[in-house]
Amino acid sequence: MGRIGIDAHVLDGKYQGSRSWLENVLDHIPATAGAAAHEWVIYSADPTATARRFPWPRYRHALITTQDSIARLMVFWPTARRRDRLDALVTQYVSPPLVGPRFRQVVVIHDVLFESDPQFFPKAMRWRLRLLCRLSAARAAVVLTVSRHAAGEIAHRYGVPEDRILLAPNAPGALPAPSADDFAAAGGLAPFLLWVGRLEPRKNLPLALAATQAARGAGARLVVVGREDHGPAGAAMAAQLAQTPGVVHLRDVAPPRLAALYATAAALVFPSLGEGFGIPVIEALSVGTAVIASNRGAIPEAGGRLARYIDPAAPDAAAQMAALVAQALAGGLRPDPAACAAHLAAFHPRRAAEAVVAAVR
Repeated sequence: MGRIGIDAHVLDGKYQGSRSWLENVLDHIPATAGAAAHEWVIYSADPTATARRFPWPRYRHALITTQDSIARLMVFWPTARRRDRLDALVTQYVSPPLVGPRFRQVVVIHDVLFESDPQFFPKAMRWRLRLLCRLSAARAAVVLTVSRHAAGEIAHRYGVPEDRILLAPNAPGALPAPSADDFAAAGGLAPFLLWVGRLEPRKNLPLALAATQAARGAGARLVVVGREDHGPAGAAMAAQLAQTPGVVHLRDVAPPRLAALYATAAALVFPSLGEGFGIPVIEALSVGTAVIASNRGAIPEAGGRLARYIDPAAPDAAAQMAALVAQALAGGLRPDPAACAAHLAAFHPRRAAEAVVAAVR
């Protein structure tokens, strides 16, 4: 039996892909073959809360004693490794350097957008991630990532052999079933296009605004779900939303209400300029909602043949998206249910947990 540590500090942070990925993994490790042979130590800032959320008997919940990222990497993890007699450690993006050369480390690198799309990252963050992720990938026994696109980028940019990279794909969020009130609230906004994500430049919200304004004649709204991010840029986007007719901005939405919005929307619009995956795409497809997305990064991998794509850098990108929006509002882009089911089978929630168990083994 091994004792496996999992860095779960993201569970106490903002909602983003790395948090959704880890929640899915912790939900599905208990049913994964071979997992019961190990003890899993889940480290977070609130062990009581994580114990309630993930109550499996093979989980032990422990406190991360510092919120400072440098202290966590340089002091906390080496101490925890010795104190808790860990046999392996799973971290995201960056692994601790001072735990010994023979200690098995598994690092999850969701994407390397700071390499391929550096313009969307502050200079200091960009260079820090470039250095630390490269070093983490080099010393890891296994690198996990969420898409074939990201795996190729990691192998190419960091020289990691392909046999050391395992695919641990994202899955649709485990959204609870909406109530009648949730559906009524969503229905009261119809017809609408849905946009889900953090308000930051990379997500390309202005293109979604420009394209959906063409649908104002049909009375359609754009419903934006997400909080501001990246400081002044995110705040400027929120201000723009508040001043744009036909836009509803919902910063925080309970999971059942979000599920109702996905199911009621004429389409999800997702014109991002770069993604390591694109969770909203598979969440929309999981309820049979049309998807209009950009063709960048791993988005076509998430949407497969079921989504409709535009080139966000094309001079007529807004016109391309507006034409697809008009089709969606007329009900013409709904994906075939059988094709959706077949496509989503590749993103079953248990696949990432299986990859984690395989990596520590």
